[in-house]
Amino acid sequence: MDPTSERQHAVSTPRAYLDRGLQLEQAGALERALEMYRQVLAQEPAITEQIEAHIRIARVHRAATAWGKSRAESSEAIRLAESVGADDLAAEAMNVEVGALQMRGSFDQADSMATRALELARSPRVRGIILQNLGRSAAERRDFETSDRYFSESVEAFRGAGYEIGLAVALTNAAKAALDRGDPHRSLEIGQEAIVLARRLNALDVLLTAVQNQAAAFVELGNLDDAELLLTEALGHFTSARNYLRQAECLEIMGQMSESGSGDHDTAIRCYSRARDLARGAGDQGLYDRLTKRLEKARASRHDGNAAMP
Repeated sequence: MDPTSERQHAVSTPRAYLDRGLQLEQAGALERALEMYRQVLAQEPAITEQIEAHIRIARVHRAATAWGKSRAESSEAIRLAESVGADDLAAEAMNVEVGALQMRGSFDQADSMATRALELARSPRVRGIILQNLGRSAAERRDFETSDRYFSESVEAFRGAGYEIGLAVALTNAAKAALDRGDPHRSLEIGQEAIVLARRLNALDVLLTAVQNQAAAFVELGNLDDAELLLTEALGHFTSARNYLRQAECLEIMGQMSESGSGDHDTAIRCYSRARDLARGAGDQGLYDRLTKRLEKARASRHDGNAAMP
C-alpha cells in the first residue's frame, strides 16, 4: 500500500470516524457528527464499534429532541450489547435513554432505568455518567442532599477514569444544582471551573450550557449586564445548533431579566411565550409547565401595573 493510500485508510476506519464524530459532537456540529457515526455503520465495524455508533447516534438525536429516533438507536445498541454480554455498553446505551426521559420530565422512569444501568456498569466512566443522571433527577426534585452525593461520586469516578468531558458536564450540573438551591455565589465558583475545562476541550455545547448557568446566577445577584452578554452568546449557539430546550431555557432567563431589571412585563411575556412554544415542541412537560406559570404571573403583573396607572 502506497503512503497516500495508507493515510486515506487510516482516516477512514470505523474507530477514526467515531473519534472524529465525537469531536464534532462536542463542538455542537451535530449533523456532521451524525454523518461520521453513520459512516461507521456503512463499513464493516467490529461489534463494539457498531454498538458505540448506535449509542452516539442516539445521543445526537436526543440533543435534537428527536425522541423516537433516539430511542430506536439506543434500543438497538442495548440489544446488540446484551447479545454479546457487553454490560458496560448496554449500561451506556440505557443512560442515553435515561437522559431523554429526564428531558421530557419523566424522572421516575428515568431513575428506574438508571438503577438498572448502574447494576450493569463496569467501568468508572460509565458508572460516572449514570451517577450524574441520578444526581440530576434528585436535583430536579430539590433533594439536594441526595444530588450532592451522586454528583460527588460521579466527579470521583470521572477523575479516576481521566474522563474530562464527563467531569465538565458534572461540574456544570453541580453549578446548576447550587443555583437551584439558592446559592448563586457557589454556582459561579463551580461553573467557572466547568467553563475553563470545557473551553480547553473545545466542548462547545457543554461550555455554552455552563455559560447559561453563569448568566442565571448573575441574574440572581442583580448583575444584569454580565448576564445579558453571556446569554446572547449562549442563545446564538443553541439557535444555530437547533437545540430547542436550551433556547427555551435562555429565553426563560431573559424573561426573568426583563421582569427583575426594568419591570418590562411585555418583553418578559414575549420571552416566556416563545420559550414555552419551544418547550412544547421539544416535549419537555416540566419546562412547559414552569413557563406557563411564569407567563401567567407576568401577565397578571402587567395587568396590575396597567390598572394602577393614573
